[in-house]
Amino acid sequence: MSIPNRQWFLDYMRAFNAHDFDKQYSYYTDDVILDIPDPQTGTLRGKDGIKAHYMPLFGVCEEIVVPMVLAIEGKHIFYIMESYFKYTKKMEKGVFGYPVDVGDVVKIRVWAHYQVENGLMKEIVCNLFKSEFLPQGNLKELVLESQSRAQPDLCLPLV
Repeated sequence: MSIPNRQWFLDYMRAFNAHDFDKQYSYYTDDVILDIPDPQTGTLRGKDGIKAHYMPLFGVCEEIVVPMVLAIEGKHIFYIMESYFKYTKKMEKGVFGYPVDVGDVVKIRVWAHYQVENGLMKEIVCNLFKSEFLPQGNLKELVLESQSRAQPDLCLPLV
């Protein structure tokens, strides 16, 4: 695989939003490192470590990532995203510690830096700008609002 470009990265994001794990994980090196800003999560190591985190999460909520800003320079990708977690189960402690009911949404705004090695993601470092609790939020409307502020070529269709 060659040096990443915008289409390559957006294909990765489409796979993430569609929960197409085989395709998503094909973008990672076997020993990928993912640092997540949530103190409950911390550093995830390897494809299996990432999968072990996301599989249970997707069992209690739906996550949709909205790309906002994307810059690629050689083997470095800088990315700002807004992610929405809509809960399908009541939990005392959802993403970023919010107690959630069925239908509640937690929105986070995050930046991430990806380092690519031999055409695959080797290290991903995320950092939280802010999180927000949106009780009984309309996920489609929230995503469309975020997309209205995103770089135009980054708007992905809703899955």
